[in-house]
Amino acid sequence: MSSTSWSRRAALCAFGGLLVLSAVLSIATASGAGAQEPSGTTPTTAAPTTTAPGQPGAPTGTGPSITTTLTAGTEQEPLEGVTVTVSQDGTEVGRATSDAEGKVQIPVPGAGRYEVELDVDSLPDGVALAEGAKATLTPVVQATGARPVVFRLSEAGQEAASGPSDFERLASLTASGVRFGLVIALAAVGLSLIFGTTGLTNFAHGELIAFGAIATWYLNVSDGGLGLPLLLAAIGGILLTGVFGASFELGVYRPLRRRGMPVVSQMVVSIGMAFALRYLFSIIFGQGPQQYAQYAAQAPTVELGPISLRPKDLVITAVAFICLLAVALFLQRARLGTAIRAVSDNRDLSIASGIDDQRVILMVWVIAGLLAGLSGIMLASTDSAAWNMGQRVLLVTFAAVVLGGLGTTFGAMVGGLVVGVVSDVSTFWLDADLKIVVALATLVVVLLIRPQGIFGVKARTA
Repeated sequence: MSSTSWSRRAALCAFGGLLVLSAVLSIATASGAGAQEPSGTTPTTAAPTTTAPGQPGAPTGTGPSITTTLTAGTEQEPLEGVTVTVSQDGTEVGRATSDAEGKVQIPVPGAGRYEVELDVDSLPDGVALAEGAKATLTPVVQATGARPVVFRLSEAGQEAASGPSDFERLASLTASGVRFGLVIALAAVGLSLIFGTTGLTNFAHGELIAFGAIATWYLNVSDGGLGLPLLLAAIGGILLTGVFGASFELGVYRPLRRRGMPVVSQMVVSIGMAFALRYLFSIIFGQGPQQYAQYAAQAPTVELGPISLRPKDLVITAVAFICLLAVALFLQRARLGTAIRAVSDNRDLSIASGIDDQRVILMVWVIAGLLAGLSGIMLASTDSAAWNMGQRVLLVTFAAVVLGGLGTTFGAMVGGLVVGVVSDVSTFWLDADLKIVVALATLVVVLLIRPQGIFGVKARTA
């Protein structure tokens, strides 16, 4: 085939990939702007409470709101007439006083991070904040539903009865870290497989994660989407992401390799693709986070000793673990898995042994797309789908790959688990915004001790 014919074919494949993306997202809509809630947020909130119409602070619609129930004393008696103020970026957006049941519900204009302040001067005599408790909380509110917050109060001479103990918080954060780590490991495995077989560091991998979440959202919602149940929508989103991953290989990277482009130049191309796709997502999907139609709001109702989990978190943890185990067995025992490992270990020798390396690389891109799509769906189920959600977790995914050892699939699994647990548990002492910093600091410490990563092979220096 001539170079001109191949160039036309490559261009068609590239445009085909973009058309698949546009077809899936063309009807998607978004409302408002906000930030995604970090995974592993300290579980100090109670189940959402509903304020009846006519009560103070009751919303008139079904939009986002912030709720709290103020109680104190051993009998947890409700506190009436206490003022709560909600602000965003220094501007007050709502204020209400607690009713006879101690309930407050304040509507907010949209998704995002808010400052919720309790007016301590309005507390009844003999009631104050519990030792170490904060009068100002900063929850992240989703696009729909009520976001509960908890103010720890106590009467004079009595200990606060609300809020979990430090041990319970640490146990729940560890469980949350395991869930987050397993989800990150799914994406890290695909990224590691791509690096192992092609030598490419794919900076557009985060967009595969976002594509899976956004495609599933379109398939799931009934307003402007297909209205499928979340399970069927997730299957469709995973398959579409696999096809989208194949379009990366067929439409972009395979033509570049045949033209002899160095791997470093291909990496620069992946950076450009990441920016282009990310802002294409923002144009088509919108810049506001969106939640799936089912299982968006759940309270921690699953009690495993000191650990309190939402049912969907338990399901996500189990599914992610089973999928990682299936990938491990596939790579160890399946014929294609053996071929993938052979190409990763020594591509030239595998070609001489009769392995079709191009077919193997294409299948690696499909598998990476499937795993990234599943990872994105799980992240969106925990928080929300957003146009830039891939960018948010890309650095953590890279940290998992490097921590485990570049090109080692099992290292990526372990690296993801370590990064997830360390980053989430760190929020017990530090602000949640610093969890990524802690994960990267852990990466630096491990690499100082073992430069090749946990499962990496030490390279010869002479």
